[in-house]
Amino acid sequence: METLTIVNGDIYTPTHFGQGNIVIQDDTISEITTETRQPSGQVIDASNCLVIPGLIDGLIHGGGGCDTMTGEIEDIATIARAHARNGVTSLVLGISSGSMAQINSALTAIAHVVDEPVADGSRILGSYVEGKFGSLAKNGAQNAKYITPPNFEEFHAMWAASDGTLKVISVAPENDENLQFIKHLATYKTDAYNDIVIAMGHTNATYQQAMAAIDAGITRATHTYNGMSGMHHRELGAVEAVIAHPNIHAELIVDEHHVHPFWGNNLIEQKGVQSVGLITDCTELAGVPTEEWQTSATYVAELDAYRLNEGAISESDTAFEAGTTEKYVRDGAMWLDVGKPTERLAGATITLMEGVRNVVNWGHSLSEALTMATLTPAQNLGVAAAVGSIATGKIADIAIVDENLSVKSTILRGKLLKN
Repeated sequence: METLTIVNGDIYTPTHFGQGNIVIQDDTISEITTETRQPSGQVIDASNCLVIPGLIDGLIHGGGGCDTMTGEIEDIATIARAHARNGVTSLVLGISSGSMAQINSALTAIAHVVDEPVADGSRILGSYVEGKFGSLAKNGAQNAKYITPPNFEEFHAMWAASDGTLKVISVAPENDENLQFIKHLATYKTDAYNDIVIAMGHTNATYQQAMAAIDAGITRATHTYNGMSGMHHRELGAVEAVIAHPNIHAELIVDEHHVHPFWGNNLIEQKGVQSVGLITDCTELAGVPTEEWQTSATYVAELDAYRLNEGAISESDTAFEAGTTEKYVRDGAMWLDVGKPTERLAGATITLMEGVRNVVNWGHSLSEALTMATLTPAQNLGVAAAVGSIATGKIADIAIVDENLSVKSTILRGKLLKN
């Protein structure tokens, strides 16, 4: 049995434990203690550092220069490695709207890495079909050409392609006749679908439709505020239902572009840290240094934005249709068709550790921000028994960071990944 001991760190579990030591045997946390003793095996001195749970990003679309939709196993491995270096130890990989062939290819590649984890990469909890069953009125960066109402034929094809690793399915409930799709998944999710999480997103539902859908079995809101009806002083929609209903987990993109901090704080204050999960909804540029991606981009002065050249864009990217859609980076976020009538926000370029830093800067304690980036999403995704906090008996997924949340080391399943 291999032993690894982290000593002298200021531990957040995510609540503040204080100065102490963590003993790891093989891949499992065996002890958290304030006692001083001679450690055995490998020792990591975390003096002047914070020791925190590895973060869980519940919705990403890429990282390390790779997109989740290519259908290439090595691209998924690259994504996992890029996020692990940034202290994010668990991921759910987003699937955009696309042809069924493309979606199923992506699901199969992701399933391969779920079943055979990358040794130096974040654990992949599964895939997240985000846009396929959305609303045309709220498609955002999702390719409207491939959006369809929720239906069992396409869902079961995706389920088979994912080999049962499809973790989250997002739907626009107003397009689900009599909520039959949602009710079926809610009824059989444990027996037939590995406890799949049913989400509501890219939706133009009324408040009443959204509340009924939550009551029928939806437990997660896809990137709250974005691609979602509501925020009107007379006409309530899905946003207000997410805020009002106690039984739904609200994702919150924390790059400060998708959601203004005022509204981010409002969501957290209304629902509490036990019901809000921080996500990035990040693109392939997450974890890629600015100077690196700019070498293959063109700066367009009149737009004050960098256009990502075709060579840097995957031909399988469903947000990219040759000759019609262009990707840009402007002011720290990815946009489509900048300067055109079809201009729209496409995704973040940050990793979740940067998002946690943002939330702390909004005025929340580190414990609160970490809870929303670790334990709360773990509970909604049904994996809290194994990950999401530093506790005895749990998998040793841990990040060691300085006071500015810069990652010094990542512990993946009990093994040290040096940054």
